[in-house]
Amino acid sequence: MLAATVMPVVMITSAALCLLCGARSRNPLQLVAACVMFAAMLDHAVTGLVPPVLWAALLMGAGLGVGLSLRLSDGRATSRGGAGVSGAAPAALGEPCHGHGILTALSYPAMGALLLVSAAPPAQTSATSLVVEELHQHGGVPSPGLLTVAVVVLALGLACVALAAVRGGQRLAATDAGAMSLMLGTMLA
Repeated sequence: MLAATVMPVVMITSAALCLLCGARSRNPLQLVAACVMFAAMLDHAVTGLVPPVLWAALLMGAGLGVGLSLRLSDGRATSRGGAGVSGAAPAALGEPCHGHGILTALSYPAMGALLLVSAAPPAQTSATSLVVEELHQHGGVPSPGLLTVAVVVLALGLACVALAAVRGGQRLAATDAGAMSLMLGTMLA
């Protein structure tokens, strides 16, 4: 009973922290992605007005937008003679490491998949479930267990990035990665 009341609060609070970090980043694509995520979590946790399929599609687009913003920042580094030109590591040149951005970009589609899984009707024993089970055995449909493992690895990766950011004195990156990790963990529960 307590989990049912705490989980929506954690999801919305984590999304609000990610939105704050997106606004402070001054990156319009990351801000739009954070707005989509906040709206999706608010709708999923409170109202349920928008179908989860639409949120999943929007979150997939948000993840692509975050990935595009990473690519654009790589292009700016290359044009300035940064990491893309020489073979040196980005940290040696003062360029930010994109591990956090890559994990964040992967988190948006993962959230969309978790929204779809949470909205799916409970399994029933019927001819349809037998067909789905047959497809699982032949690799036609990804297993829900595979999604769970992927999200756990993603959440742990984000938690590690958050800890590294705390040690490096990057409070904004630590807050963003930590909130994203917490949100993914909450959605799994």
